[in-house]
Parts: sequence; structure tokens; C-alpha cells
Amino acid sequence: MDPSYEPWEHTNPTYGLGDNVSKAWGGHTLQFGVQVIDSRRSESNGSIGAATGDLQGILTASNQNSQSALTTGNAFANFLAGPGSPYCVESTCTFNGIKSFQQDSAQLRYYNDYWVAEPYVQDDWRVNHRLTVNLGVRLSLFGDYHEKNLHAYNWDPGAFDSVLASTVSIAGRSAAQFGGYLQIGQNPVLLNPDDPSSNLNPVVTNGLVQCGKNGVPASCMKSHRFNPAPRIGFAWDPKGDGKTSIRGGYGIFFEHGTAKESNTGSLEGSSPLVLTMTDPFPQFYSSIGFSGAGGQRVAYPLDVASIPTKAIWPYVQQWSLSIQRQLPGDMVATAAYVGSKGTHLPAELQLNQLTPPPTGPDNGIFLNGNPFAPGEPLITQAVPGSTAPGDCTFFNNSFVGPTDNGINGVIVTQSEPAWQNLAAACYGYAGVPNPNSLRKYNGFQRILGLQNIADSQYHALQATVRRTRGPLTMGASYTFSHSFDDSSDRSDASFVNSANIRSNWASSNFDQRHLLNLNYVYDLPKLSGSVERMTIYRDADGDSEAHGDPKPQSDSGLLHTLLDDWQISGVTVFQSGTPFSVINGGSNLGISVLDNAGVANGAGVGSYPDVVGRPQSALPAGVNRLNPQSIGPLLYNPAAFAAPRGLTFGNAGRNFLNNPHRLNFDMSLLKNFKVTEGSNLEIRAEAFNVFNHTEFRIFNPNIGNTANNTISCYAGALSHFSAAGGYIAAANGQPVPVDCTTGSSFLHPVDAHRPRTIQLGLKYSF
Repeated sequence: MDPSYEPWEHTNPTYGLGDNVSKAWGGHTLQFGVQVIDSRRSESNGSIGAATGDLQGILTASNQNSQSALTTGNAFANFLAGPGSPYCVESTCTFNGIKSFQQDSAQLRYYNDYWVAEPYVQDDWRVNHRLTVNLGVRLSLFGDYHEKNLHAYNWDPGAFDSVLASTVSIAGRSAAQFGGYLQIGQNPVLLNPDDPSSNLNPVVTNGLVQCGKNGVPASCMKSHRFNPAPRIGFAWDPKGDGKTSIRGGYGIFFEHGTAKESNTGSLEGSSPLVLTMTDPFPQFYSSIGFSGAGGQRVAYPLDVASIPTKAIWPYVQQWSLSIQRQLPGDMVATAAYVGSKGTHLPAELQLNQLTPPPTGPDNGIFLNGNPFAPGEPLITQAVPGSTAPGDCTFFNNSFVGPTDNGINGVIVTQSEPAWQNLAAACYGYAGVPNPNSLRKYNGFQRILGLQNIADSQYHALQATVRRTRGPLTMGASYTFSHSFDDSSDRSDASFVNSANIRSNWASSNFDQRHLLNLNYVYDLPKLSGSVERMTIYRDADGDSEAHGDPKPQSDSGLLHTLLDDWQISGVTVFQSGTPFSVINGGSNLGISVLDNAGVANGAGVGSYPDVVGRPQSALPAGVNRLNPQSIGPLLYNPAAFAAPRGLTFGNAGRNFLNNPHRLNFDMSLLKNFKVTEGSNLEIRAEAFNVFNHTEFRIFNPNIGNTANNTISCYAGALSHFSAAGGYIAAANGQPVPVDCTTGSSFLHPVDAHRPRTIQLGLKYSF
């Protein structure tokens, strides 16, 4: 429940100066010039970096990992459940169903500025009448982003004092204390009730440095000004007959980046001027918002942002090789290979996540520390839907499992590598410690590192053919391509494991494997002459005949105006669907959790399910493609997914599925009327998706967070923990059916591309 950070103010004035000069000299055409840009950005911080921009606070409720007394299985019902609720089964129920409350202490105005100067020189050298070579270089001279009022603060791991951090701990929960806050010894770290950002205890701001002060550069990073970007290309006519052209090129292009990447723009809303803290499981409604016992304002572990201490600019290498050939029948065809390689692209990682869980071969239990067998998910309750103990049962600082005999016979103690991951995955259940007490950088929660460390690749075969003959122009283009990356943009919230960015390598969010485009423009024949030739007039003998040579008609001008100069055109597109990730959302039946690997990332998607079949296969018996409680049809088979093995990220991986492909027809009909010699009237009728073909999408990033790609229901072991539902074993041992598809949005469409749209236009040109 997020009231958002509006009102938000933003201006981005940019001042540019450029000039270009060209000189022809023999077979050379020299070009040189320069572009200078001064870019300024003024805005009140919104949701950027660690900050939410939200002064009113964000409440989070969940259908899992709530207090053990709250077993409604519904996130909103958990939120409503509090003292006096029938779901509070404990004798003294003081816990409400709020999973967390997050709030910023302030919202400030920031002024970021940078300059860029890019001189270039290029020589287009006509070696002979068959070969032209292009040689050039662009010098990208980049200034750094900096906040002119020195309001930017960076979290620098080199400034973090581990000795100071060892003096602080995380308060645990008890019947009388809400816990989760910072304490030194048994004393809570307090905030100034009137001005939370003043007189902060050093343990709260450990590692934070002010950009532009105490020897720290104004940009908080060491500059890297000089970035040469060479380019080379050629065009060659192998036979010299003007019918074939072979072209190729290579170039490097540097990108200064936006103010939301690895620069001070991402430090807007940074501590200590703006404190972003999260209160986990507030004990009382009256205690949310940093207020503890007695109305004291206590400090929780901060969320902070971190940018590199040395400027590393993103760049892309692009190359291509094409052959263009004139063919018989007024046709021109082109075939090309096009590729690119992006380096040092921006990515946002959680630097303070826990160590990833131990992994081992799938042929045994507890190999390398994972107590869960292959195909065995983490089950928070031994009997889903009941209050019986499960894998999250915690006693004497150990995970004793559902039978007090451990998980698969192994009691997970603090000496086991899996202990801290189980603590993070099971956090919220009785006695389980707060994962903030287990982090590498003690005293902090999320440390969002904006780093230029991602990579991308793009490879494509592109083919086009065009034919122009008489009144008809037709063209076709086809691209077979594949784009890979490990971060499609800075805000690509798909990292389940920030410790290994390469594990995110997959098809890009915008990848479209096949793209076919057919287009045509046809000038319709003159119809007025045909009508005139069929004009019927009466002979002297009174017979009616049609003659091939008509007499001039008084209305021929009108016929010409109405029937001639019509044009029909259209575009037909077939394109593959863009990829999306299938997310493990856990289950209100106690099967799996969002943070299935137990790394307390808090900046990514949490985990993926396990893949156990083909999503394109037929639906199993009992699962209907359409049901009255879900919107739209099931577009894939949910039985292809199952709850992930405990303490793993799931094997589905990023961007595992694709949206349905699209086949679309757009057409237009237009007519030009000559009004005067210097003016023209055009009437136009256009139809988009003319056949009104419904084209679904399961995932649309422009809509925001939806559940259409998230699994929130699994059956039990009797049905191999299938996302399509099945059975669970109840307390009495009798199988109980679990319906995971009726009313679910998983793998149902979130929206569709545009319906048929018809529009009329009238344009007068003079």
C-alpha cells in the first residue's frame, strides 16, 4: 500500500553548442566539428536508489512470513487482523498483520550538473570509382555528474569501519519489545524526535561520505575524461556496374548515461539528509513510523545507495556487413549481418545480501550444506494450512524441522552454512532471527550498488526486398535476431543473486527473435474513364447501346474528382513475443517463500520456480483454459512449474517464457483533391488491427507489478508441488484438493494490444 511520492517537481534544462565544417580535397571529403553540452537537472527526489521518496510511508502485508498467529492465508486479511481478530489465536495477541512499514524522513531538492565535449574528425575517401572508405574518430570528453549544493552522500565500502560496526546489534523480538532496531548493548540507538537527521550516532552512518568534502571529489568518483571512439567503414562495388554494393563498418560509441545510473543522480534522497528505514512486523498499530516504547524514535538499519569511486563509462561496439543487389523486375534486395556488444552497462545490485546458499549435486541430501533433497521445497508448516511445525521450526538457536528431528534428519545449527539462509527464508516465524543481524555490513539493511558491470550482445540477420513498378510499391523485411544481457536497464529488478551477475545472463527484456514486416502502397487505377466508357446514350433509332468511344460528358470533371487519385496502403507485421520471468511468489499453504534461497536481497524478484515440464504442453485433466473467475484464457500450462527446491533460486531462470506472438494488419485509404494550384486537400481513412484480432500479453512492463507471471499457489507432495494444483495431505491423512487455477491470474493475459481502431483524417495543405 503505497501512497506514492507526488507532488514531484523536475526540470532538465540542457544547453548545447555545436559546429561542423566540411572540406572537399581531391578524393577526400573531410568533416570535423565539435559538440558541447551543459546538462542540468533539478528535481525533488522520488523513488530512486535506496529512497522511496515517500513521506507518508509504505505498508506491506503478505500471505506468508507473517506472525505465526496469523494464518488467514490472505495478505489483506493479515493486514486487517489485529487485537480482537478471530485470527489472533494466541492468548495475548498483540501482533497485527503488517509485515513491514517503510518511510523516508524527508524529501529534498537536488541539482545535478555535468558537461560533455565531443570533437570529431572524419575522412570519406573515394579511393576509386568502385571503393569508398570512411575513417573517423570521436573524442568523448566526459565531465562527471555532481550535486552543486553538496547534498549527495555516497556509501563507500572503503570508509566502512568494521570495528565500529561490531558494537551495534539488532534488537530481537519479545512479548514486550517490537525488535528490529539498532542497539548498542541493550540500549536502543535513538533518533532526534524533532529532526531525525541531526546528531546521528556514528553507527547509523558508518561508511557514508559527503561528495565534495574532506578530500572526496564533488562527483564522489575519480574522473575519467578522455574516451576515444574510432569508426571505420567502406562501400564497394565489386563489378563497377552500379548494381551491387557491399558495405561494412565498425564503431565504438561511449554513453555518458542518465542521472539515474552510476552517478550522483542516484544519490538523491541519500542518508543522512534523508533516512530510509524499514520497521519489520510493527507490534502495535501505534508503533509504526519509527516510534518505539514510550514514544522514543529509534533507528532501524538504513537503506543506502552506493556508486563507484572511479568513473567507468558505458560503451557499445557496433559492426555490420551487408550486400545490396539490384535484381530483375525492378527489385532491390539487401542481406546484412548486424551485431553489437555493450560493455560496462549499468546494473543495480544489493551489496549487502547474505552469502548465497550452499549448492551441491542433485544426487543426495545435505551435500555442501543444503538439507533439502532435489524436488523438495521449503515447507514452512508440516501440514499446509495448519499450525503444525514445519521446516521453519526454530528451537535453541537451531532449525529442528517438522518433527524436532531436523530437516531430513539433520538439525541445522549455526555451524552449518545453511543456517543463515534458513533464517532469512523463515524470517517472520517464531524465534527466527532478523536477517539484518547476519549481514556483512552490520547496521545496514539494503546497500543498493549502482555499478557499470553489465554486458550485452546482439546478433541479427536482416533481409529486405523492395519492388517498385508502375503504381505499386511493395517491400518486405525480415530480421532474425537475439539480444542477450545480464541487465536490460538499471532498474531491471530481476537479480535473485547480486553476488553473481552472470547468473542473470539471458535474453534481453526487449528481445524479439523474429520480426517480419510487409508493406505496400498502390495507386488505384483511374476509375472515371471506365465509367465514362460505359456511358449509355440513345441512338437515333431509340435503342440503348454502350459504345467504346463515349461522347464528352458534362459530369466527367466530377467523376474524375470523385473516382481518381485514390491510394491504398498497408503494413502487416508478425513479431515474436518479448520474454518475461516466471516468479516464485510462495504459497499461502506454506509451500516455499518469496526469498526461497534465503539471501535477504530485497532488491530483486526473490526466486524462480523449478521447471518440471513444457509450458506449451496440453493442460492436465481438471484444469480448464477458461474459468469464470479469471480474466482471459490460460496461455501456458502451469503444470510445467513446481515449487523450487528449498534454499535454491529455482531453475526457471530469468526471462524463461515469452509473451504470445503478434500478427497485425494496418491499412489506409486516402484521396488527394487539388483545390488550387498551391493547395491540396487530403481525405484519409485508417484502420489499425483491421481484422480486430485479439493479441494477448501475459507481462507488460509498462503496467507495473502484476501477478500474471507470479506463482502464488502450489499443491502438496501428493501432486509433486505442482503450480497447477492437485492435492495436499490434511492432518487426518486424507487428500484434500487444491485448486490453483480458478480465480488465479497466473499465465492469464494482463492486457492485449490495441483493438481495431478506425480513424478519419482531413488535411489541407497550402
